[in-house]
Amino acid sequence: MIHIVDKISSTNNWLPVYFFEEGDTIVSIKQSNGRGRRGNSWDSERGGAYFSTISCNHNLLPFITGISIVETLNEFCDDLKLKWPNDIIYQGKKLGGVLCENLGDYSISGVGLNITNNPPFFTAINLSSLDFELDKYNFVLSFLDHFQMMFSLSSEEIIEKYLVFDCLVGNEITWESGTGVVKSIGIDGSLIVEMSGETVTLYSEEVHIEKY
Repeated sequence: MIHIVDKISSTNNWLPVYFFEEGDTIVSIKQSNGRGRRGNSWDSERGGAYFSTISCNHNLLPFITGISIVETLNEFCDDLKLKWPNDIIYQGKKLGGVLCENLGDYSISGVGLNITNNPPFFTAINLSSLDFELDKYNFVLSFLDHFQMMFSLSSEEIIEKYLVFDCLVGNEITWESGTGVVKSIGIDGSLIVEMSGETVTLYSEEVHIEKY
């Protein structure tokens, strides 16, 4: 079931309390306390797409969610990229993000996408600035179709799909404790990086890239 509300604190906060079954989805016109990774806030004014959905657990859920977003949008807009582990990128700027959380027997995937809202950061972008119109409710329906189909794929197939949209492999990145060149993405979703001739595996670090 898809629930649509005018305003709540966070779709990721609301859904675990009120969902009844796998596939339940909440769409909010506005969030008063949208959340991103590591407790970061997500600007959630009117004009964006903010929704969360319940699914079975999967260790590659952020990848499944990101691929589903990009594949849905690619029906209308090309050249979208995915930045490990959870950002939607267009021409080097952040168009949206994903926040996945484990609830025990189920997991929740939260999505925030800039459509006509004006994100406050120069490193972000919205679809309207690209002369691109999107009906957010049709987008959610199409996303959910892609999302469900992804669960039929093996982990190898999911990573293979992700790499089609990846923007990090082959590029130099920095993170809190180092700098290196991304070599690949592991079957478990880890980022495999070469640093000073040695292989380093990253699992949840915040990474930065100077040029996409």
